[in-house]
Amino acid sequence: MKKIFVIILFSLITFSCSEIDQGCMCTEEYRSYLVTIVDTLGIPVDSLDVTVRDENGDELSVIQDPYPWGAGNYTVMNDSFTQMFCSCTLPEKIYFSATDGNRITNGEFLFKTDECNCHVYKVSGPDTLVLR
Repeated sequence: MKKIFVIILFSLITFSCSEIDQGCMCTEEYRSYLVTIVDTLGIPVDSLDVTVRDENGDELSVIQDPYPWGAGNYTVMNDSFTQMFCSCTLPEKIYFSATDGNRITNGEFLFKTDECNCHVYKVSGPDTLVLR
């Protein structure tokens, strides 16, 4: 019986998650990065068609649910895309655009992940965009 217990314990230790071996512990926090879109008078604009693309031009399926975030707030990036980024390289460019069919606004953002690849974080990019 002791032999089986030792084998099971050794197996668990041997096949443990590499993140734990590196001292990483991800929190259950879920991060989202927003941009506020306003018109030329500074009034937040809702109900825009949003497109988010990576630096290769591939469209990312970033779910837009503006109601919890308030008027005119749109998600640029969130933790569901951590696999796209690496903390060891240069930040990745993300292109954001929004339109109401007549007017458009664009923004360029840089994102990376933390060392454990748990959360994305914004390196640079605007907090507010103007729909023109």
